[in-house]
Amino acid sequence: MKTSMVLAACLLLTGCSAQEMQLGADVNEQIPYRAIGYASLRIQPGKTPAQKQLMAIRAAKAAAMRELAEKIYGADISGQTSLAGGGVYSDQLRSSVDGLVRGARVISLTPIRNDVYEAVLEVDAWEVDAMRARWPNRHHR
Repeated sequence: MKTSMVLAACLLLTGCSAQEMQLGADVNEQIPYRAIGYASLRIQPGKTPAQKQLMAIRAAKAAAMRELAEKIYGADISGQTSLAGGGVYSDQLRSSVDGLVRGARVISLTPIRNDVYEAVLEVDAWEVDAMRARWPNRHHR
C-alpha cells in the first residue's frame, strides 16, 4: 500500500513537471531576438560633430544588425594558428555572416559615455522563422 502511494505521488509530480516544462517552452518560442551594437563617435568620418554623431548612430545600428544576422543565420568562423619553436608564431581568426534581416525594430539608441553610441535592435521570433523559411540556404551553412 505504501509503495503504491509513493508510486502514485511520483507519477503525479512527474506529470506536473513535464507540463511546466512544456508551458515554459511555449513562452520561450515567443521571446524576440535582441542584439546590441556599439560605435565610437571619435573615429567616424565627418567634418562637423553632427555628421560624426549621425555616422556613429548608423554604425551602431549596423553592428546590431550584424549581431542579429549572426543569431539568425549563424556565422562562418575560420582560424589558423602557426607554431614555431614551441610557441605561437601567428594566430588568425576570421568571421563572416551572410543574411537578410527584416522587421527589426530599434528599441533604444543611447549615448553611453562621451564617445560611444549603443543601439539595441529586436526582431520577433515569428519573423525569424519566416526569414529562415524564405532563405533556408543562408541558415547554418
